[in-house]
Amino acid sequence: MKQLQKSLKITKIIVILLAAFFAFFLLTAPLIFNWYCELTENREGVANVLTAVFYACSPSAAVTLIYTFKFLKNLERGEIFTEKTVKYLKILSYACLSVVPLSIPLCFFFLAGLPIPAAAGFMWLILRIIKSAFEYGTQIKNENDLTV
Repeated sequence: MKQLQKSLKITKIIVILLAAFFAFFLLTAPLIFNWYCELTENREGVANVLTAVFYACSPSAAVTLIYTFKFLKNLERGEIFTEKTVKYLKILSYACLSVVPLSIPLCFFFLAGLPIPAAAGFMWLILRIIKSAFEYGTQIKNENDLTV
C-alpha cells in the first residue's frame, strides 16, 4: 500500500511538471518552431503548420492533464470503481481521439508527425478498453454493495 501511495505521488508530480512544461510551451511555441525550422532548414510553411496544429491540439492536451490529475486524486482517495472514475476515463479517451483529425494535416508537411495521430488513436483505443473494464468493475462493485 505504501508503494502504491509513493507511485501515485510520483505520477502526480510528473503530471504537474508536464503541465508546467505545457504552459511554457504555450507561450513559446512559435519561437521554438521557427528556431527548429531554421536549424533543420525546413520550408517556411512548416513552422506555421507546426504552430497551428500545436495550438489546435492544446485544448485536448489541457483536458488530458487536468483529468489525469483528477483520476490520480480519485485513486489516491481509494475511489477506484466509481462512476466518476469511469467518467474521467471516458473524457480522457475523447481528448485523445480529438487529436487524431487535428494532427493529420501535420503529416502532409512534416513526415515525422505521422506517429502523432497514430499514437493518439492508439491511446484512445487503450483508454476505451480500460474505461470498459472500470465500468464493468463498477457494476460488479455496485451489485456486491446491494447484496451485503
